[in-house]
Amino acid sequence: MRNFLIIIVLLVSGTISAQVSFNAGGTLMKGFSAPNWFTGFHAGFEVPRDDALSFYGRVTHLFHQRAQDSITFNAQAIDLGTTPIAMSVKGLPSMNYTIIEGGTRFYLGNGFDFGFAAYGGTNLMLVLSKVKVNYSNFNEQLYEIQSTERADGGIFGIGAGLLGGVKYSVPRYGTFYFDAGISYMFLAQGTQQFVYSGLYSTLLFTMNIGYRYDLVW
Repeated sequence: MRNFLIIIVLLVSGTISAQVSFNAGGTLMKGFSAPNWFTGFHAGFEVPRDDALSFYGRVTHLFHQRAQDSITFNAQAIDLGTTPIAMSVKGLPSMNYTIIEGGTRFYLGNGFDFGFAAYGGTNLMLVLSKVKVNYSNFNEQLYEIQSTERADGGIFGIGAGLLGGVKYSVPRYGTFYFDAGISYMFLAQGTQQFVYSGLYSTLLFTMNIGYRYDLVW
């Protein structure tokens, strides 16, 4: 992650600009193998090199989405004298997403600063998905789910994507924007062998709407 952030900083620092913009808004995301949309928010910055090209960074957090079906786990007795020695426990997994991304945007129309414009670009992203499992009630003083069978954990991914959108800048008030993107996760690694991945997708579609404020000095 540190190397990824260094790359973004170097890209931004390579531009000589007396302007930086900050933005925030809402986000929807759909994994192509996930049943429902994830909802959340984003915040970021953008530095224009000129009126047609900018570099940006953004952090997005998408709240937990629950799986549609529960999973059966095997709980073992802590004391071998306990009867029964094992029991079945239901668990309902859920997962969230935190995405750190950076890339470039190319503007068409009135450009970065003025009026209406369309934009497109590319990005690189780091994705961390945290998996939680809500287990049904069982006597945790007598039974435990072995660590090798638990589905809690995280999934770390690296991806790249394309984005496109439109914006409208209002003098003295700021800029309103909407964009959408599609990203492919070419690397995904769980923090443990049996982490639940039923809500995870390597192909992600996102939509963002928000407000951008420009600082000029």
